[in-house]
Formats: sequence, C-alpha cells, structure tokens
Amino acid sequence: LPILDGDEFGRFIYQRIPPLGLLDDILLGPLESIYHGVPFLSLILFVALTLGTRGNMNLSRGVRFNAQQAALIDIALIFPELIASSVQGQPIPRYIGEPCSNFVYYAFVAMVGYNIWCNLRGEKPNQIPWISANAEMMTGPM
Repeated sequence: LPILDGDEFGRFIYQRIPPLGLLDDILLGPLESIYHGVPFLSLILFVALTLGTRGNMNLSRGVRFNAQQAALIDIALIFPELIASSVQGQPIPRYIGEPCSNFVYYAFVAMVGYNIWCNLRGEKPNQIPWISANAEMMTGPM
C-alpha cells in the first residue's frame, strides 16, 4: 500500500532518469492502474491492513507488526499529499517543488527499503523513528 501511494513523489526522479521511470512503469504500472481504477480500493486495503491484522492472533507477530508499520508509513504519506494537493494549480517554481517531492520520495524509499532489507535478513525492522514504536504498540504484546 505505501509503495503505491508514495510512488507519485518520484515523478521528478523518473523524468531525470528515464530508465528508472521505465522500470517503475513496468513493475508498478499494472498495480497502479488497478489501485487507482477501483473506487475506494485504497481505503479497503488500509482498513484490511490496520483492523484485519491488529487483533488477529492467527497471524504471526512479525506479519502483524509489518502490516501496522506499512499502515503507519501510509499515514505519514498523507501529510505531503495534503500539502501537494493544497498547492495544486498554483505556479510553484520547479526549484522548490522538485527538492520537496524528491525528499519525500527518498525518505519513503528508505523506509520501505529498510523494511524489505530487514525482513529478508530475518530481522525485525523496528528502527524507524516514531513509526516503529507505534507499530509495536499497535501490535500488542503477543
């Protein structure tokens, strides 16, 4: 879910590095067309991540923690999206908009990359400030 929501902030990077944009179109393009094509799919997936895994003791604690952390990363992306939508249509100079968008994208990619890296190594990805602590609290003791 955060991958599909945060991908829009990489548009300037994809313009400057066309092979990366092509790779994004190949890997995420079909998923994004479904994600944005089905009404309320983002809300349904968000509720499934947060409420569907929160008290479900049939899932391992690691799966529940990662689902909560993904939901919190998605929530963290709401604030830059709100700022971007509030200035949409306004003439923002590229020298201001591009670094801001790139910063959000780099931070988002770092968080998602860290989660993937830790999970592949069999470690718990619990070192993201604020997000990991709250995901831990939402997961519960067991």
